[in-house]
Amino acid sequence: MNYKERRQLIYELIQTNKIETQEQLLLLLQAHGANATQATISRDIHALHISKVPDDDGRSYYVKAPSAAVNRERQLKDAIRERVATVTAVQFTVVIQTSMKLTYAPILAGLIDDIDNDDVVGTIAGTDTLLVILKDAEAAASFADWAQAIVKERKIY
Repeated sequence: MNYKERRQLIYELIQTNKIETQEQLLLLLQAHGANATQATISRDIHALHISKVPDDDGRSYYVKAPSAAVNRERQLKDAIRERVATVTAVQFTVVIQTSMKLTYAPILAGLIDDIDNDDVVGTIAGTDTLLVILKDAEAAASFADWAQAIVKERKIY
């Protein structure tokens, strides 16, 4: 099976299965006659713009990422609104604490990395805390204000 066929199969598998790990994906690929290494699968996932998103139970599954920048930003806003507890600007960084202790910070970091924002230099994620590194203190303050405004939109039930 060539890489185009393998990538098409990966896309079909994530559309029809709830796949939580690359190992699960690798086993499904093997069951369909595609032999590949974990490193190859990782490259395919990146090339196909596949990311993990949480469901209502906090479990994360691979999905095809939206192709439009607007959808990525909307997805990020929804994630911030639903899952962020605090946002604090510290010099040229922003510290984000998630409201769930279910390893959500790495997912949020991926969403931030995927948006088109020239001010964001990079992200570092722990389990429930995320550090967003921005180009300067002004950019950090602006990003923090933006995120805090979204958190305040959260509906209280």
